[in-house]
Formats: sequence, C-alpha cells, structure tokens
Amino acid sequence: MNALMALAFILTPLCSLAKPPEPKAIRYGINSNYAMPLINVERVQNTPKLEGGLLRDLGQALFKELNLTPTWILLPKSRVASNLTSGNVHLVCHLNEVWQPAIREAVFWSHDLYRSSNLIVYIGGKPILKAKDLYGKRVGGVLNFIYQYMDDYFKKGLILREDGPNNESNIQKLLNGRIDYIIMSNLEFEYYKKVYPSLESADLGMDEIITKCALSRKAPITLDELNRAIDNIKKNGTLEKILKSYN
Repeated sequence: MNALMALAFILTPLCSLAKPPEPKAIRYGINSNYAMPLINVERVQNTPKLEGGLLRDLGQALFKELNLTPTWILLPKSRVASNLTSGNVHLVCHLNEVWQPAIREAVFWSHDLYRSSNLIVYIGGKPILKAKDLYGKRVGGVLNFIYQYMDDYFKKGLILREDGPNNESNIQKLLNGRIDYIIMSNLEFEYYKKVYPSLESADLGMDEIITKCALSRKAPITLDELNRAIDNIKKNGTLEKILKSYN
C-alpha cells in the first residue's frame, strides 16, 4: 500500500504538468496571381506578405475549425500543382479540377465552397451580347489562367488575348486604353465595381464552376476533417459572412 501511495505522489505532479497537444501545422498555398478581393499582398522589406483578402479569411475560418496553425505560402499559378503533389503545400482553396487538370487524380478534392463565373468587363461603348462582338478586340486575361469558353477564339486569333500578372493591373490597362476588355470573375467584378464605378460587365455564361479546396495526399489532415470544417463554416454562416464582406 505504501509503495502504491508513493507512486501516486510521484505521478500526480507529472500529470499536472502535462500540456494540451499542440495544434497541427499546415502549409496553406495561395495563388499569387490573384488580386483583391481574393488576396491583399503588401511588400515588407521587398518581401511579399499576405495581409488580407477573401482567401486569407477563408483559411483562418477553416484553421479555427480544424485547430490548425497556418503557414501562408504565396506561389504563382504555374507552381500550384507541383507544390500540392510534392506536399510542399498541403492545402489550396478557390480551385476546381477544370483549372488544374494535370493533378485531377493526384490530390483530394473537397466539398463545394461557392460559385465563380467569368464576365467580360469594359468601360462604356456598345453592350456585349455574344462572343462575336469581341472579334478583333484586345481582351485582358491573367497569365497561365484557363478560360475554356474563350480558348477556341483565342487559338484561332479571332479575339486577341493579352495577359497581365493579375486583374488589378488589367484594370489599369483598360482605364488607359491599352486593352479593350477584361475577363474577370464575378467576385472580382463586384469588388472593383465599387472602386471603379465606370466598369460595366457582360455575362455570356462563361466558365461557371463551383470552387473547392485541393488537399495534398501528404497533408497532416484527412479529407473528412477538411470537409467537416467546410460544412461547419457553411452551416454557421461564417462563409456567407466572408463572401458578403467583399461585395
């Protein structure tokens, strides 16, 4: 009995010193070719730093549900696929299999997030009713982005594609008459319309998809865990609140 009591006294302080498990760390990749409202990047001592935007808010909401500690990784679209498959990045959101066909089967795809569709954006002039109205015009896109609806017109040279680093730079080219139109998502247009009221849009039913998250097969969480987190932020209104804050 005495020996058992002594052992209990030894174990008691050890148990009291036990700490709760540390949150898992996860590397959250963000496409650096995006602009507001998706990401707000500022340079700190010449180093790009993620300061805000819809994708940062989305990541934080998911990390809270998952009890994760995030590391934000900015990378261009051309490196998203390789970083996911290698496990250098664990999670990238605002994606769809159509945008990353090369890794369609190489990563896990989450439950749906929200709708995204492309619009033709312009300033003044005759309203755009169909793709033929763009023949011979310079249309701004983003480098390495896929525009399925317009791809055949671009390849045939019927519509002239001019790429920029992001749509914020394309807007400046549009304002200065260097391009005639821009292809822009509905999320971006709703945001920039408030900044530049002269912007107009035409909806030709282009490239409508439902965005998701892509999860690396080498991630420290499971697809079921990620899907539960997504379902929770949809049910409790967090996702809707994030989206509304940028439109």
